Amino acid sequence: MSKAIRLHKAGELEAAKNLYASILGFQPRNPDALHLYGLACHQLGDHATAVAYIRQAVDLVPDQPVLRNNLGDALHKSGDLVAATEHLREALALRPDYAGAHMNLGSVLADSGDHDAALEHTRESTRLDPGRAEAWFNLGMQLLDHVELEESIASFRRALALRAAYPAAANSLLYVLNLLPDADPVEVADEHRRVASDLFGNAEIRSNRADRSEKIRIGYVSGDFCAHAVNYFFEPILEHHDRTKFEIYCYSDVARPDRVTQRLQSHADHWREISGASDDDVAKLIRSDRIDVLFDLAGYTEHGRLAVFSRKPAPVQVSCLGYPNTTGLGAMDYRIVDQFTAPAGEAMPGTESLLRLPDAFACFRPPGHAPDVRAAPLEKNGFVTFGSLHKLEKLNATVVEAWAKILLQNPTARLLIARDQLDAWHQRRLHERFTALDVGPERIEMVHLSDPAQSFFDVFSRIDVLLDVFPWSGHTIACCALWMGVPVVTLRGNSHAGRMVGSVLAGLGLNEWIAADVDAYIRMAGDIGRDPARISELRASLRNRMEASPLRDEAGFTRGLESKLVSLLGHGFASSI
Repeated sequence: MSKAIRLHKAGELEAAKNLYASILGFQPRNPDALHLYGLACHQLGDHATAVAYIRQAVDLVPDQPVLRNNLGDALHKSGDLVAATEHLREALALRPDYAGAHMNLGSVLADSGDHDAALEHTRESTRLDPGRAEAWFNLGMQLLDHVELEESIASFRRALALRAAYPAAANSLLYVLNLLPDADPVEVADEHRRVASDLFGNAEIRSNRADRSEKIRIGYVSGDFCAHAVNYFFEPILEHHDRTKFEIYCYSDVARPDRVTQRLQSHADHWREISGASDDDVAKLIRSDRIDVLFDLAGYTEHGRLAVFSRKPAPVQVSCLGYPNTTGLGAMDYRIVDQFTAPAGEAMPGTESLLRLPDAFACFRPPGHAPDVRAAPLEKNGFVTFGSLHKLEKLNATVVEAWAKILLQNPTARLLIARDQLDAWHQRRLHERFTALDVGPERIEMVHLSDPAQSFFDVFSRIDVLLDVFPWSGHTIACCALWMGVPVVTLRGNSHAGRMVGSVLAGLGLNEWIAADVDAYIRMAGDIGRDPARISELRASLRNRMEASPLRDEAGFTRGLESKLVSLLGHGFASSI
């Protein structure tokens, strides 16, 4: 047993698991072997087997809190939240100061929708064991769920202070910094540099500019080559590349391919599966493919592979679409922007040079399941319905206060908020926030998009005007709303993230819906809310207007991007293009 435990502690899980199995072969009721075999299975991702074995250990030794805690965690990962809660509470009954059980129970309760109790237990875990990075990360996530952005940032920073190379905490910290109202873009960019240095500073940087083949080789790296919104913007580029001049490689980090994956694969010249591959191996693969320009489509999101880019496997590396800020990587050469999000002559902080496209930083292909435009709901309701389908953490205090003022200045108007996160607890919390601002619950409709088959496109038939969020504008939501004939009011921020929707509206010639400050945003929304004839006219014309705009010129956008790539490859690196 001691040898198996040594292997287990050293991270050699398969070897440890095999030794535990040998012990169980002649001691099938050994509780330690049952527990540790199950724990190794749990750590290897086989949660169902883990539950079966750890449960046997618990049955043999029911008064051991560690066993109860590990069973609870395995049950959580296998999807049985009720049983997980039961065993974690039992672990705490046996040992009330068990920090790990408080942490795990907090995670289970958060997934169960009991967000207040989740926060309470997770706070207790950090109090009992302040040196545990995972507890601070969990606390940061739950504070984000409560839209306590400053506290969330502080928790992620505590996690990173304990473990500098903690990708999930780093990604989350940078994500929330983009959400923080009044954040200084220079300070946010500096934080990206610090995080990138901590995560990737020791990576080997080695670029080989191979002899140019007849065609320019372009590589795209993403974990979202599946049913994901980024493909509304990526697929048209992939499909329209000029194959007489460019050879296209896709590096797919998708564990569960779907129909969208298959469709994207059909558009690529070469498809490389990299799910589960190490960063070093992926970088070697890209070098062996002699890629000229490598695009990152994820940044600091869940499936990002910036560690690959930190190794500089291609001579030119570009960040686009998936993340609206600097990567902070010295190895990332360019970031795609446009004349609206980053006007020429305006300093934009970040490590990358700006690859500035003339009309738009992205083109948009609406999904095939988007329905036809329907009549504005005000024509049936007799009142205007403002709407939001944004992530709930984007509904910060400043946004909610602005929306409350819009409703107070439009006494007959309603607000519809729809999102998959919008469970009963979130609905209650939002109602309380609006009630404190003198907007009663009868004026706010909440829609929980809990059915995976339920398309959020259907919700646009119930919205007259979409209210954008700030400081991180809702680019994808706005594009979908406009396609469905729903006008959008936005606030022009001080960063690319805060100007993305403004870029779309400017491309449609609708600058009158781009506010310079919060007061103007409130006034613009109020003005259009009091003009039902204008809303109905826009409902009937916006899709055609969008179709005729640069946003829908898929071939033209791709040609423009290709022209920029040819230019920078032909003339070396430039400070800004």
